[in-house]
Amino acid sequence: MTLKKLLQLQLLYYGLGMAFNAVSIYIISTGGQALTPNEPVAGSMAMTLYASFLIPGFLKKIPFYRVLMGLAVVLLGYGGVLKHFYFLRTSPELYYSFLAGVIGMSINIFGLLLNCLAAFGKFTSAE
Repeated sequence: MTLKKLLQLQLLYYGLGMAFNAVSIYIISTGGQALTPNEPVAGSMAMTLYASFLIPGFLKKIPFYRVLMGLAVVLLGYGGVLKHFYFLRTSPELYYSFLAGVIGMSINIFGLLLNCLAAFGKFTSAE
């Protein structure tokens, strides 16, 4: 996979995460329960911080980009995947629905896989 394609997919992950949080914010604003136990405004801020981690990749500052992706693996892997897996099993009532939890976790698994590819340098810099 090229760096360009990887960054495009990471931007897709960012967009999916932001859309999921936006839906959650909308549901809360209408008096409903958030889609997941994560606070969606904080989740949106975390996703925006993540998007800033992609900038070194676009600037071809590969070592810095890979370090930031390693950090993203740890932070998003724990908060976005492991915590959802645990809470879906132990406290499903914290989710709008089981499907909402699975969708949220799936978005983060997609991002985690991309971030692992980036952190481990499994891409080519050729366009």
